[in-house]
Amino acid sequence: MRTIALATASLFSLSLLLAACGEKHPSESDKLESKVDAAMDDLRKGKEEASAELRELREDLAVEQAKAEERLKDPKLTAEQRSEWEAFKDDVDQQIQRIDRQLDDVNAATAETWNDVKSATKKAVDETGDWFKRQAEKIDRKTDADADHDGH
Repeated sequence: MRTIALATASLFSLSLLLAACGEKHPSESDKLESKVDAAMDDLRKGKEEASAELRELREDLAVEQAKAEERLKDPKLTAEQRSEWEAFKDDVDQQIQRIDRQLDDVNAATAETWNDVKSATKKAVDETGDWFKRQAEKIDRKTDADADHDGH
């Protein structure tokens, strides 16, 4: 009886020791799970940031689109002015479509495709920003004004 009690006490002590060691040293699966969770959080944050930036650009483009549509309603426009505003509106529409496609790509991105999507998003954002600068420069040239004081 005494042997059984001693064996039980030893097994109990060993169980406690193993449990304590297990808590101090996470298993490989726990480490892997932690890394996966961190990677998924990074992916989610990256997608949220890219989506927000694209939506902001989309809103700016929508304002330009509305301006063009309003301007095209003016019956006093000459044929040349109408043509210029239609070309501008078409250009804005193309930019909006590009941003919408990129937004879809960001939303559909997986961990495997994220780096490519992130690069394409940065390129789209940069090129759209450049488009806005070109539009401002066109206005400066047409009005002989240098509203942004950039020299042209």
